[in-house]
Amino acid sequence: MKSSHHILDKEYHLENVDSIYDEISSMDFNKTISEQVNRLDEDLFQLMFSDGTVVDIGWFPSFEEGGQFVIQVISDGDWDNPTVKYFSEWDKIELIKKLDAALGD
Repeated sequence: MKSSHHILDKEYHLENVDSIYDEISSMDFNKTISEQVNRLDEDLFQLMFSDGTVVDIGWFPSFEEGGQFVIQVISDGDWDNPTVKYFSEWDKIELIKKLDAALGD
């Protein structure tokens, strides 16, 4: 069954979502990285599907202005070998495009 989720100001209609943790949508991308750096950690977003697949977004290295977003798709609990891995700078449009790709959208 599809459910609607508002992520980064975009509406997604996703099937079989078990849970979602979303701190990334509350980020203010109109501010500079230095204004948001105290919120940029490894645990910003996690979408879990009923088949065990996880879409995860974090900022690496945590709390560093020189970091970047890492978007990963994890299958079978294998965090050491993501199925998909994308990187994004501090750019909301780029981040949404990479999330869309990770979700197969």
